[in-house]
Amino acid sequence: MKEIILMKHMTKVPDAIKVMVVLFLTMALSAPLAFGKDAIPKMDKHQSKGVACASCHKTMPFTRTDDATCMGCHGSYAQLAEKTAKLEDLKAGVQNPHKSHIGEARCTLCHKNHAPSVLHCNDCHKPKFDMKVP
Repeated sequence: MKEIILMKHMTKVPDAIKVMVVLFLTMALSAPLAFGKDAIPKMDKHQSKGVACASCHKTMPFTRTDDATCMGCHGSYAQLAEKTAKLEDLKAGVQNPHKSHIGEARCTLCHKNHAPSVLHCNDCHKPKFDMKVP
């Protein structure tokens, strides 16, 4: 009997509004598909190697990782400088990015797993360095 009384006091939602709500929800849920893969955060750098999001993002909801998380897999800053030593060609004006005058820079200054990576050095240096950043 209580349910029937409640039903009498409810206002009727016009069908046009119901249709508009359904259309809005359909568009919102399919937006990443409609606008292409660039609308979705880029996660393929690690995902393609079988590394799950939770391997780096330890908390829920996911938060930004710190350098210690990166170095847990990729090694210390000194180890990275050794691994990338072959990039250095001082005669050609190319500095090892992991052996820089700015010291141990935050990994995400250059490496962006959810966006295109950048060479932070080029923010100040002219002419710009021509170096691909993974």
